[in-house]
Amino acid sequence: MKKVLIITYYWPPAGGPGVQRVVRFAKHLPQFGWQPIVLTVKHPTSPVDDESLLDDIAPESEIHKTNAIEPFSLYNIFMGKRGRDKIPKDAIQKKERDSYKDKISRMVRANIFIPDARVGWIPWIIREGSKIIKSKNIEVIFSTSPPHSLQIGAKHLAKKHSLKWIVDFRDPWVDAYWEKDLKRIQVLAKLNKKMEQAVLIQANKITTPSAGYVPSASDSIRKKVIPIYTGFDTLNREKIETDSFNILFLGNLSKVQSPKCMFLALNNMSSEMKSNIQMLFVGKVFDDHRQLYDAYPEINITEMDFLPFREAMEFSRSASLLLFIVHETSYSKDYIPVKIFDYLSLRKPILALGNGKSKIEQILVETGSGELIEKHDIKSISNFIKKKYSEWEANKYVLLPENQILKKYETKDSVEKLVSLFEE
Repeated sequence: MKKVLIITYYWPPAGGPGVQRVVRFAKHLPQFGWQPIVLTVKHPTSPVDDESLLDDIAPESEIHKTNAIEPFSLYNIFMGKRGRDKIPKDAIQKKERDSYKDKISRMVRANIFIPDARVGWIPWIIREGSKIIKSKNIEVIFSTSPPHSLQIGAKHLAKKHSLKWIVDFRDPWVDAYWEKDLKRIQVLAKLNKKMEQAVLIQANKITTPSAGYVPSASDSIRKKVIPIYTGFDTLNREKIETDSFNILFLGNLSKVQSPKCMFLALNNMSSEMKSNIQMLFVGKVFDDHRQLYDAYPEINITEMDFLPFREAMEFSRSASLLLFIVHETSYSKDYIPVKIFDYLSLRKPILALGNGKSKIEQILVETGSGELIEKHDIKSISNFIKKKYSEWEANKYVLLPENQILKKYETKDSVEKLVSLFEE
């Protein structure tokens, strides 16, 4: 069996969408004759843990965990938290009511740690990675980020050992929406850009969940970029009757995903309909969005903590409608988060709210899974909800038919495409 060195900071029991992409890929690689040799950290600082993802690790996988120097315990002490408290996913994002501690920590993060606060892992990547390459007969390196600092270590390994190297960007580097809140001084912003360009130039191939992740790249670099969907493993189609019409948003609701248009649409419903509708947020909600709750007292809003992936998918089967709010970023047209594929697997109608055409809309239409509606079109959003509400009212559940086109969005199909790059 051929061997690929996978370099990833996030690995189970760390949880979240970034982990799911690399675990799903590694799970299917042995079916195509490739053994995943994973290089990761012993104790990654992740927003959540999810031990259920351990069940998805392929038995053929070989895992190497190293130490790393990280500043997050100091961050917790500075912010008055316990040393082992999880770092919020939106910790570096600017809020309306930032404390002076928030401002100082963001300034330090922006101008001390380039490109990110995981740079302390780079020496271990190089040292342990070299040992693995020499002892395991590695043929290809596959490094997936964020954190993008790991790509610097992967770049060194690829050059030192003359190996082909595939860079996977789950999110953009310099153009990521959270970078705007960091406000680096000019010389450090240029250094960050230079680091990104060095990685893009040396990489043999660049994979992303969808096109458009390297908008500032040259034409020669763009030719290297190959979109590979994260995909889903299995369909979770099941009829479950419910006492209420449950609208579910699953996962992190970030700063650039305002739910205001959804609340405005729900507020247009009759009092009877509003009494039967539950708006559920399962996961982390950006603090500023919570200020909207009090403005719409007639809407039943429930916020739940993060659920492990398997529990989240089981809970989602009781949804009547799945909500996705498109990120307001420069790359939102091409942005396809892993959540969309999880939604597709549930075969519940999907309501996506955005500004303009996007790849998500194309997928929803192609698979007959829902609609993307402009955020400002409150009437159309209300009408879509009312239509699905009527279906629920008649049956006490809403379920979409299977569609053969869905097979192209299975993870196995994506891994086959990835393997073709390894073979090439």
